[in-house]
Amino acid sequence: ECDKSSNDRLEEHEIEEFCTLLMKRPELEELFHRYSGQDCVLSAKELGAFLQDQGEDADLAHAHTIIQTYELSEKAKQHNRMMLDGFMMYLLSAAGDILNQEHTDVYQDMSQPLCHYFISTSHNTYLTDNQIGGASSTEAYIRAFMEGCRCVELDCWEGSNGEPVIYHGHTLTSKILFRDVIEIIRDYAFKHSSYPVILSLENHCGLEQQVTMVQHMKAILGDMLLTQMLDGQVPKELPSPEQLKGKILVKGKKLPDLVCDPENMSFLSDNNEEEEEEEEEERVLRKDRRRSSHLLQEIRPLQVSASMRWSLGRAGGDVPSLCVTVGLTPSPLAPHCMSVRGCPLGLGWGGGWRVLGPVLCCCPGRVVD
Repeated sequence: ECDKSSNDRLEEHEIEEFCTLLMKRPELEELFHRYSGQDCVLSAKELGAFLQDQGEDADLAHAHTIIQTYELSEKAKQHNRMMLDGFMMYLLSAAGDILNQEHTDVYQDMSQPLCHYFISTSHNTYLTDNQIGGASSTEAYIRAFMEGCRCVELDCWEGSNGEPVIYHGHTLTSKILFRDVIEIIRDYAFKHSSYPVILSLENHCGLEQQVTMVQHMKAILGDMLLTQMLDGQVPKELPSPEQLKGKILVKGKKLPDLVCDPENMSFLSDNNEEEEEEEEEERVLRKDRRRSSHLLQEIRPLQVSASMRWSLGRAGGDVPSLCVTVGLTPSPLAPHCMSVRGCPLGLGWGGGWRVLGPVLCCCPGRVVD
């Protein structure tokens, strides 16, 4: 409708016409004409009548102040008159908001430790749509800050060309550069509020790209990034929001106490791989121990029951032995002990079997692993 030149672009006066249509409010126009009469101009007296009907200060001096503040036409200002555009500017401004602007001031005590406050927090801040296939955008961070969020989330993953990216990992969501997000945080973190901002890093990057993240945050955020104690000493409690005004805090997992520089990266990577292998082996061992322990727990009461009616056998001499056998693995003790016939487990006929793990053989004075 506004593209009069038909070139799929808005140019000069076409942009102005588009903005006029975009801001058109028929209900406000009707209200303006109700008070302005046929001349379509509000005098200070007519504006005062409107203010009085709204329960506002209807003093002429107050009406003059509104005209001088919001009227766009200099000629109308000179005659203390308000046109339709000026009237709409006034009603759509903060002064025309239903919220009393005095209530926007912070009146709470902001000198307590940071952990004493509820913090407005955003989850998956970068998403503009669903978390399976939605789009990621830096605009989402702008919206979060303008809505009052003081803690935003950055899900950081390995990106191409050595640049970390942010997206919802292992999904079809689009990716945005970590660097671009940090630039937006620098520009918009304190537009709405001067109180501190917390960056919650969900970090999935390797050491090299973690170093890149640190470099970007230091270079882009500068003095806004809190990297040292406020007074040079370790505090006994967290600083207050008042003390941290204008500061950006980073929340994330801490690396081991080893200097993280390019020379040590391969060393750290090798150590991490070795530690992961050791942890995996330990997990397997713990799993086997738990399995054996579980079997032992099941067998222990049955051993007591069996002891009430055990059969004596001979194991390489006159030593009586009781063997409760529950596994399917041949036991090296087979020549030395006999199974109990009528075993309460219903297993072990023929003797010489054991479970994986400790041998379940109850020979007096004999402990077998």
